[in-house]
This record gives sequence, C-alpha cells and structure tokens, in this order.
Amino acid sequence: MIHFRRSGRPLLGGLALLALPVGAWAAQPDPLDSEAATPALSYRSPLSSYQGLRDEPLQNWREANDLVGRIGGWRTYAQEPWEEPADAGEPAPANEQQANPHADHGR
Repeated sequence: MIHFRRSGRPLLGGLALLALPVGAWAAQPDPLDSEAATPALSYRSPLSSYQGLRDEPLQNWREANDLVGRIGGWRTYAQEPWEEPADAGEPAPANEQQANPHADHGR
C-alpha cells in the first residue's frame, strides 16, 4: 500500500480533473443509434472556384506558321543558353566509382 505524507486532497482534485473528459464523451450521441441527432455537415469543394482554360479563337494556320518562322522556329528554342557548371574548377574523380556511384550496378 502506498502512503502519502500529504493529505489526499490534491490527489482527489487531480483525479477529479481526469474524470472531466469522460463527462464530455458522455454528451456525444451513440454512434450505433441510427436515429440519433447529429450536427449538419457542410462541405465546400476545393474545386468550386476552379476556372478552366478557355479555347483560343481559331487562327489561319498559314499566318501562324509564318509567325513561327519570323520568330525563328524550333531552332530558337533549341538554342537555350548553356552555362559552365559551378564546380568546373574541381579536379576529376580519381576512379570510376567516384565519378559514377552507380557504375557497379548490374555486375
């Protein structure tokens, strides 16, 4: 048996506080009772404010092709700027494993 030097009142107060949530649970309706009153549910779809893309008006395809030709065509997009890697000044790895850590896979 455990003996406390102080009076049991603080202990009883603490036990009373632990019992409070149990009283809150008792106020909930029985989940197995199909006739129990439940609060109304509300749902707002995250897609309710979605605005889809709109079709652009049709153009004359010859004019569209001429415009692409004046801009430079696909070659303009193929000439993306190339930059030197930031670590270009570092020496090359000493062996293949350092250069490619996956080099020994499949052996």
